[in-house]
Amino acid sequence: MRYKMNNIKHCPIKGVTAVTVTSKFGPRRFYNRVEEKYESGHHNGIDIIGGDTIVAAYDGVVTKTRNGVKGYSTKNSCGNYVTIDHGNGYTTVYYHLKLDSIKVKKGDRVIAGQEIGLMGNTGHSISKHLHYGIKRNNVWINPEPFLNNTKNIENTSNIKETNNKEIIYVVKKGDNLTKIAKKYNTTWKAIYKKNKELIGDNPNLILVGWKLKI
Repeated sequence: MRYKMNNIKHCPIKGVTAVTVTSKFGPRRFYNRVEEKYESGHHNGIDIIGGDTIVAAYDGVVTKTRNGVKGYSTKNSCGNYVTIDHGNGYTTVYYHLKLDSIKVKKGDRVIAGQEIGLMGNTGHSISKHLHYGIKRNNVWINPEPFLNNTKNIENTSNIKETNNKEIIYVVKKGDNLTKIAKKYNTTWKAIYKKNKELIGDNPNLILVGWKLKI
């Protein structure tokens, strides 16, 4: 059964605030017209359509990608995909993306709304759509409350770079520690602590051109 969802704030499809759900989270039974048989099982995400460009729903760090699946595949059932860690136990997944469309790699830090690929029809998929999934502490949870804004992935300060590389941020005009912290899902106090020797006793005074450790 298809139905619409409107007024989405954290939509994984670029430029839209409304999507059509083609398959919801939980038990399901559907006809696989590729293999010409009915299939049933637990659907660990939500299938949506309504655009082409797939974006990160929240800030985070890319932990996994696959970009080489062409067409239908039961071996690589997720097709081409991106997985993003948002800290605090939350992970989002974006499955069945178009072949060679993925624009991020493992270890990349992404921000909400950043393009990560294109909607496709790869893997165990019988039509073009996005399978959007959310895990909390490695357990699949229903993404629908996060799309209808009754739940939200909390901003966190415990996201770590998967490649263990330190981030250096060059201060620009108009920056302050709070504004910079929001870009990296951390707190101004955490940035201040790492850079206190440079900043000094006044965290409100940072200069253009300073290189801050994040």
